[in-house]
Amino acid sequence: MRTGKLLGRGAAAALCVALVSGCNLLPTNDGGASASPGASPAAVAGGGGSSGTTAPLGKAPVRKATIDGWKVYTDPDRVLSFEIPADWVVQRQVKASQPSDNGLHLDIRDSSGKLAAQLHTRLKLPKATCSAGGVTELRVLLSEPAKVPAVASADTIEPVFVYRTLLGYKYFGSYGLTDKPAGNGFQACTVENTVNGPKPVGVYSFGTAVRHGTPAPGEKTGLLDKYGLIAEAERFITTERFKTVQQVIMTLQIAGDAKA
Repeated sequence: MRTGKLLGRGAAAALCVALVSGCNLLPTNDGGASASPGASPAAVAGGGGSSGTTAPLGKAPVRKATIDGWKVYTDPDRVLSFEIPADWVVQRQVKASQPSDNGLHLDIRDSSGKLAAQLHTRLKLPKATCSAGGVTELRVLLSEPAKVPAVASADTIEPVFVYRTLLGYKYFGSYGLTDKPAGNGFQACTVENTVNGPKPVGVYSFGTAVRHGTPAPGEKTGLLDKYGLIAEAERFITTERFKTVQQVIMTLQIAGDAKA
């Protein structure tokens, strides 16, 4: 098991205040995070308590971390939870970065304050469109089965954790959970990192870009990784940081599992 580096509550809160303005730091089940000064009560209320293990009807039981030195984040309604290293933090987005039907929107930051992943639920995405000139080279650099809840349909696949790139003026890469195939496996207009989940979460995303194509020069690229050579992307997915982010995402659990 991977061992994370432990930091106390004060250190985690200090990190958040120092690196992120208005950070809305959320508590975890072990009490390992505390609220930043001035955080709203709604933002602070989200960790799920650690007193007892019997959950109210319809809610997931409070879980313990399965990885040494890690902690567990549980949302206020105890619908979903995941594990993070002890010195990482979870923040609720003040303004949702993706369209949703009153969904949950979280930023997950590493020990340096860098954004490692985002989690969104109840997404309401517009239908993806593709023109003939929009098709470009697709590379699937990593695809591993993910044991996460999903509601199957005619146009979905079994959920996987993927790292994919599309070729524009650079190679643009993203990672996350998906049950959506991209293009024909070799070419695509866009890739989508979403899963059709059970009713409590609806369509959800846990990764970097929810859906992306190839930005034009000068256009904002958001959370997309950018590479001049595909070999740079291949090296990135072998790094310890990427492996840690993947492990965080793969620990996701959702109450109610796969019944819509």
